[in-house]
Amino acid sequence: MPMRKMKLLSNHPNVLMRSILFIVIVLIVSGCSILPKEEEVLAPPLVEPAQIEYDTVTVEKGEIVRRVQGAGTLMSSDLHDLYFTRDGGRLKEILVSEGDLVQSGDVLAEIETSTLALEIQQLKIDLKKAELRLEQLRADKADKYSIEIAKLDIESIQNRLNHLNNELASSKIVAPVNGTVVYVSDIQQGEYIGAYETIMRVAETDQLQIRYTAISENDIQDVNVGMEVNIKIQGEIVKGEVIQTPQEVPHEEFQLNPELYSKSLLIGSDELPAELNAGDIVEIEIITARKENALIIPNNALRNTGDRYFVQILEDNSRREVDVEVGIRASTQVEVVTGLEEGDTIILK
Repeated sequence: MPMRKMKLLSNHPNVLMRSILFIVIVLIVSGCSILPKEEEVLAPPLVEPAQIEYDTVTVEKGEIVRRVQGAGTLMSSDLHDLYFTRDGGRLKEILVSEGDLVQSGDVLAEIETSTLALEIQQLKIDLKKAELRLEQLRADKADKYSIEIAKLDIESIQNRLNHLNNELASSKIVAPVNGTVVYVSDIQQGEYIGAYETIMRVAETDQLQIRYTAISENDIQDVNVGMEVNIKIQGEIVKGEVIQTPQEVPHEEFQLNPELYSKSLLIGSDELPAELNAGDIVEIEIITARKENALIIPNNALRNTGDRYFVQILEDNSRREVDVEVGIRASTQVEVVTGLEEGDTIILK
C-alpha cells in the first residue's frame, strides 16, 4: 500500500511541487514570527543649554581713600657713636647694656690704664712741692733767676699732669647726652681695642622721630614731605607730619643702606607723650588721596592688558568688554573715571 502511494505521487509532479512550495512558505512565515521584533529607535530629547552663572557686582558711587598705614618705630633724631680715642688699650669693663637710660656725664665703659692713676697722683704731689718751693724762694727774696726756674718747674709738672689726665679721660667712654643705649659691641673684657672703634651707640631721648618702613617702595611713592600723619598711641590719635621720604635722604647716607632708605619714611611730631622711648612701636596712617561721590569697583573687577584697562559687563546673560579710565586706586577698590555708569553690572575675575 505505501509503495502504491509513492508511486501515485511521483506520477503527479505538479502536486509534489505545490506541496514543497507550501512547506517553504510556512517555514518562512513561522521563522519570522520566531525572531524578536526590532525596537523602534527614538529621537533624543532636546536639552536646553544651562545658563552660565557669573560672580558679579554693581557699580556704585561713594568715597574712595588711598592711605599708607602700618607700624612705625620710635627712634632718636640724633644718634651718637661712642668710642675710645686712646689707642692700644684693653677693655676693662662695659658698664651699660642695650636699652639702658643714661645721663650726660655717666661713665659707660673703661679700658685698662695700668699705673696711670698712680702716676697722676704722684705728679699732683710733685706739683704741690714745686709750688711750695716757689713760695719759699719768694719769701727768702731769692734772685730772679731762681724764681724763674721754679716757675718753669711748676709749668713742666703741670704739662705732664695735663697729659696724663687726658690719657685717663681717653680711657673712659662718657655719655655726651641724656639718652638710651641702642647698641653695645660684643667685645669681651681684656680684648684689645683700637682707637675710634665704635663700642656703643646712644640715642637722644629729648626729640624722637618715627621711622615707617613699607613692604615695597611702591607703597609710599605717593607720599610727600609735609603730609599730615595720624599717629595712634594707646588708643589716642596725635598729629604728625612726614619730614623725610626716600627722595630727601642724602646720597651718601642712602648708599649706606639703600634697601632700608628706599622704603622708609621719617615722621615728626610735637605731640608725642613724654613717656615714650626709642624702640617703642606706634601705628601710623597717611591719607595720600581722597574723593567723594566717585564711581567705585572692586580691584578684582579691573582687568588689563599692557596699558589697556577694561572690565566685563553683563547684559542679558551675555558679557562684553568695556575700556575704562581709572583714577584713585586703594587697597581693595579702584575709581573708574570713564567707561562705566552707576548701576552697571560687571563680572569679577
